[in-house]
Amino acid sequence: MKYFTLILLCFMSLSFVGLKTNDVTNFRMQTKDILWHDLITPDLDASKTFYKNLFGWSFKDVNFKGLRYTTIYNDSKIVGGMIEIKTAENATWISALPLSVSELNDRIKKITVSGGRAVLAPLKLPERGKQIVFEGSQGEEFSLMSINSLTSQLDNSKQDGNWIGIELWADDPEQAKTFYESAFNVSTIKTTYDNKPYWKFKSGSNLVAGMMKNPITNQGSQWVPYVQYSDIANLVPAIKKDGGSILLAPNKDIRDGNLGIFQDQFGAIFAVQNF
Repeated sequence: MKYFTLILLCFMSLSFVGLKTNDVTNFRMQTKDILWHDLITPDLDASKTFYKNLFGWSFKDVNFKGLRYTTIYNDSKIVGGMIEIKTAENATWISALPLSVSELNDRIKKITVSGGRAVLAPLKLPERGKQIVFEGSQGEEFSLMSINSLTSQLDNSKQDGNWIGIELWADDPEQAKTFYESAFNVSTIKTTYDNKPYWKFKSGSNLVAGMMKNPITNQGSQWVPYVQYSDIANLVPAIKKDGGSILLAPNKDIRDGNLGIFQDQFGAIFAVQNF
C-alpha cells in the first residue's frame, strides 16, 4: 500500500530544472477551509525532534489502538499531527481537507468518479472520525477527513511555524487541472511568472492552492505544504544538523531570499516561505 510503503526518495538524483524567481508563486491561502497536515513517518521520536528543533513545535502523544500518534502544537495551538508507520520506507506530509459528514461522502463519490483512487479503506480513529487517503490522477496523495474537535482548533494565523498553503508539483499540469476542477469544483487560472506557466486553483474568489510543472526529476507528482517562517536562512544549519536535505536554499534571486525547499531526515518535502 503506497500510503505505508511510499516511493523511496533518491536524494542524490534530485535536481531542480530551471527553478527561478516566481516559479513558486508568493501565495497565501484565502479560504475558510483550513487544511489538516499529517506527517507519516517511520520514526515518530526522531521526527518530533527534527521539527521541534526547526520550528519550535511541541507535541501531545495519543495512542490509537496501538498506533503511535502525536498532535502538533505551534505556540500552544494545534497545527496538525504525526503518525508512526514503521514499515514506511520514507516520510511524507499528507494534507487533508476537513468536511462535514454529508460533504465528506459527496466528495468521496466525486473524486472517485473523476478518476481518483482510494489508497486504503476509510480509517476511523477516536477523536478524528473518518479519514480517507486518495491518489489523484497522477499518483499524488491527499486526504479527506471529518470535521472534529481537533480540526476545529486549527490555527490559521500568520505566525512563524504555521501552515500557509499547499502547491501541486504536477508532471502533467493540464491533466491535473481537469481532475481537480471535476473532483473539487474549483476553477483554474493559468498565469505566467518569469516566462513560465503557473496555475492557481480558486473556489469562487478565494485562492485555495497553486500548481506548477514538477520542478524535480525522479519523483512523481506531489502536493507540497508551505510553512510560514520569517528567517529561513537560520533554518538551514538546523536542517543539516538533524540529517535533513536542502533542495532549494534561500537565494536573493528567488523570492528575495524568502523561500526554501527542504526534506526532513526521512525524505518528507516541505517548503518554507516568509510573507
